[in-house]
Amino acid sequence: MKYICSVCGYMSLKPLGRCPNCGEWDTFVEEGKREKGGKLKVIKLKDVKIKENLRIDTGIEGVNRVLGGGLVKGSAVLLGGSPGVGKSTLFLQIANNLNAYGYKVLLVSAEESVHQVKQRAERLKINLDVEITEETNIDYVLNGAEGYDVIFVDSIQAVYTSDLNSPPGSISQVRFCADKLFKFAKTTNTTVLLSGHITKSGVIAGPKTLEHLVDVVLYLEGEKGNMLRILRAEKNRFGPTDEISFFVMEEAGLLSIEDPSRYFYTPSDIPKIGVAYTITLKGSIPMVLEVQALVHNTFYPVPLRHSVGYDPKRLAIVLALLEKLLNYKFAKTDVYINIGGGIKTDDSFIDMAVCSSIISSLRNIPLDNAGIFIGEISLTGEFKSPINLEVRENEGKRVGFKRIYSAKPGRILEWFEVKNLKDLNSVISP
Repeated sequence: MKYICSVCGYMSLKPLGRCPNCGEWDTFVEEGKREKGGKLKVIKLKDVKIKENLRIDTGIEGVNRVLGGGLVKGSAVLLGGSPGVGKSTLFLQIANNLNAYGYKVLLVSAEESVHQVKQRAERLKINLDVEITEETNIDYVLNGAEGYDVIFVDSIQAVYTSDLNSPPGSISQVRFCADKLFKFAKTTNTTVLLSGHITKSGVIAGPKTLEHLVDVVLYLEGEKGNMLRILRAEKNRFGPTDEISFFVMEEAGLLSIEDPSRYFYTPSDIPKIGVAYTITLKGSIPMVLEVQALVHNTFYPVPLRHSVGYDPKRLAIVLALLEKLLNYKFAKTDVYINIGGGIKTDDSFIDMAVCSSIISSLRNIPLDNAGIFIGEISLTGEFKSPINLEVRENEGKRVGFKRIYSAKPGRILEWFEVKNLKDLNSVISP
């Protein structure tokens, strides 16, 4: 027999008045007895019959790509995101598409009333035939959910089970409800989608076992005041986890950005100081990034180093190499780096573009506005080209770039050899 704290998940062999972990009173509930195990069933791998994972088209290309081709029947999908980022809107749009395709869909709106959901549906101008319930008791939901192809639960923190006395949203309730939904999905071949809020640290609220239970974990991300939304996969048992999709939140809901390069990149007629262009890969999608740098004399005892969208630790390495190998001095200058469009990237092959923009701003020399800079810098100041250079080069040609600066020769665009920082400094010189 075990007892679990309904607030923090702390386990004890006996009920305690006060939880020694979180300090709350009267929060321990009995977890229940384990069923005695029966005879172990063993089967050889060669005798296992593989079932084809039938996919369900969500009607949104970006969502299908991140999922690996669409929803898998009998799977459990968890969508995490901060409040107001658009999880409920995305659920409603997918539910509407599935309903139009002939699937029987149930939307469990545990957080919002049906009136609020209808108002959103009318604003999005979608069909109102989607079936919806306000029921928050997951036991009642599952008792009446047979026969549905897809069930949306919005959110997992708002539903509860009568088997526990703890309030909705507690560690034990979230875990038990998710477990019941997961088992329901597997036994009835019903696809279940759950939404979940994230904490300040950026992870889904609740026990970590919540992410282990489900088949797919997606994150919908976006900054306040910015209409850009990014959908990415953190875990996917049926597809890749490196795919990503871009959306923009508008009056009509979340709209897919089909061509990110055209959306984030605006061609410049004249060369600009401190602006370099590069091509990065977000999953399988190549896209243009505009790297901006500002270097100027500081008025502070300690110069500022600020980076938006680019790793600050890599910026420190870049500045150290520029000082050591090119004899540029940054002890009395502030350095700011920004990736245009609010994009965050951990792609190390944009290092050459960062170096170029810093040198350009420091020396007040405009950069080639028709060229892309691609290369990862080493601690010796040498540049390395990516294996998929041709993919990036093709994207550069498609959007109108004419030249490529890299260590390895390009096959499509006019190539300028840049093997190290000294070569880069030479091609930037007027």
